[in-house]
Amino acid sequence: MPDVAETISALHTQLVDAVKGYEEAESLAKRNPIGGLCTELREAHLKHAHELAGLLLEHGHRPDADGSYMSLVHKAVLNVRFAFTADESSLLPGLRDGEKRILASYDDALREAEVPGSGLAAHAEVLSRQRKAVLENIARIDAMKTAA
Repeated sequence: MPDVAETISALHTQLVDAVKGYEEAESLAKRNPIGGLCTELREAHLKHAHELAGLLLEHGHRPDADGSYMSLVHKAVLNVRFAFTADESSLLPGLRDGEKRILASYDDALREAEVPGSGLAAHAEVLSRQRKAVLENIARIDAMKTAA
């Protein structure tokens, strides 16, 4: 079982990657409402990443602000998808997929928090609150997909 810092660090890295992906999506979807949604999602994930960075510091670990190679993958996928359609609404399925992956990571972390001695139980409230925000993000993306 990963320790508390490993679990929080992995989630933090995923959020940093999402922030970078949303920066790219913002540059592609300049028009509202999709561009505005990308900005709001980027800001939400940035806030969550900062919060998790604080938890990592509490556990004596330095958060990695660079993310992973996945941020490059996300950017490439967004650019290829947009290149074929040149339609901002074509970004929505990818945004939704990304949010679903983040949701799954929160689910995994919360399952780990239920394991006695995992050390994550102390952070379950933070993880649950952030998970709820991701669910709301998915609902917003779904509403935009329906409207598009």
